[in-house]
Amino acid sequence: MNKNSFLTPQSSKTIEELLNDTGTPHHQNWLLSYLDVFVLMVMLIITLLSLGDLKIEEENRKNTAIKAAAAGPIRPPVRKSRPISVSAPAPAPVSQLQPVIPPLEPEPIPVLPIETTDNTVSAPAPLPAPVKEIPVEAHLDETETTTPQQQPSPPTKREVLENSLSEQLGRLGLDQTVAIKITEDYAQLEIQDKILFESSQASLTGSGEALLKGLAPLLNQATGLIFIEGHTDNRPIKTPQFPSNWELGSARATSVLHYLTTQGLDSSRMRAVTYADTMPIADNSTPEGREKNRRVSILIKVQEQDITS
Repeated sequence: MNKNSFLTPQSSKTIEELLNDTGTPHHQNWLLSYLDVFVLMVMLIITLLSLGDLKIEEENRKNTAIKAAAAGPIRPPVRKSRPISVSAPAPAPVSQLQPVIPPLEPEPIPVLPIETTDNTVSAPAPLPAPVKEIPVEAHLDETETTTPQQQPSPPTKREVLENSLSEQLGRLGLDQTVAIKITEDYAQLEIQDKILFESSQASLTGSGEALLKGLAPLLNQATGLIFIEGHTDNRPIKTPQFPSNWELGSARATSVLHYLTTQGLDSSRMRAVTYADTMPIADNSTPEGREKNRRVSILIKVQEQDITS
């Protein structure tokens, strides 16, 4: 080989020709090393590109999973299925049987429809056994169920008498001027003195005679005696006609008795009584109380059949 062969220009040959040329001296083996390095670099670039694609695909999958989690779980479409009744299983051997508490009532357990997304069917869960209703009467006390309902008590004789007299006074138009008090079988009719008399006088006024005339039919229903009581206040009186309240009360009761005899009442059934200021019904220290104490009371006894008629 010429020592200056590297300095001598060589004919241009391809890489394949140089590799297949056996007659070529081995002074050009550096090309093989260069080719190996070039192939390795190409493979490295391809490998790096492949790894980059894998990383991008992995990031895409992670992003998709995050979006799906934020949007909520994706539910597959639900297909409605018909109710499925499950037949009772075959009886187990005696050795495997366990004690079972029987239900209160042998009612069939309803089966709920099951919604499935595939062809598999799961046995429905049975509803809780129905609770037997207990009648309300069972909770009641025996005394409550056996005790009859209490009926309102009938009105007493006193209430019947008061109601009857109130109705009759209302029909006569005297319910606003005559007060009623009931004691046993007696009805006490109280009339203020200002309706019947002038102040410190015992002669009936026109309004007093009209009131007694309207009251006469009611008094005619009375049986037994009729007591006419004269009451005064505690203020003393001393006149030539009435030296004290006793004479004033007696004169007023007598005037009422005389007028009632003119209305058809039998004088033998009536009594005039005076109590002066000994039976007050209000406080004499006030003008109002003294006005209530100045009154004429008529006590009558009315038959029960006349009351209710």
